[in-house]
Amino acid sequence: DDDDIPEDLHSDYEERAFLSCTRCGETLADFEEGYQLSKVYRAGETILEYALCYPCIAKMAEEFSEESRQAMDRFYNEHLTTGLGLDSCAVCGLDRSLAPNHEYSLGAICRGHHMVEGLMLCGPCVERANEVISKKTRDVWRRFIDENFPGVPADALPSPTRMPVF
Repeated sequence: DDDDIPEDLHSDYEERAFLSCTRCGETLADFEEGYQLSKVYRAGETILEYALCYPCIAKMAEEFSEESRQAMDRFYNEHLTTGLGLDSCAVCGLDRSLAPNHEYSLGAICRGHHMVEGLMLCGPCVERANEVISKKTRDVWRRFIDENFPGVPADALPSPTRMPVF
C-alpha cells in the first residue's frame, strides 16, 4: 500500500482514506497541485471532516473578505511553526494528548496518496485564529457547512481556519 496518509486523517464516515473532494466531488489524487484534508476532534470524537481539492480551496478563499485573508496570513506568519507534524500544536507547541477537552484540528496538504505537510492546532489556538475572521468570511464558512453537511448547525462546528498552503 503506497498510501502514507496517517489514519488520523482518513475519513471516519467512509472508513477509509478520502477519495473525493467534499465540495466538487472530483477524485483527489487527480489534482497535481494537491488537496487539503481537515478533521476536527472534540473529546476524542471526529466532529467534522472534509477534503478539498486545490481549485475548491482557491475558490473558497476568493470568497473570504480581503481583511480576513490578510489577518489569517498575518496570524499564521507570526505564530505558525511548520514541521511539528500531527502530535504538537503548530501555534503553541502543546502536545496533542494535552489539548483541553481533547479538542484539536488536524490538517494536511497532500498530493496523490502522500502527505506533504501535516499540522495540528489545539482548540484554544483554533479559537485565537478564528478571532481574526470577519463576518463575511464566517458567512462563507456557514454556506460551505450548509451545502456540504445538511442538518449540521454551522454554529456547532469550528469556524474556518485556512491552513496555509505549503
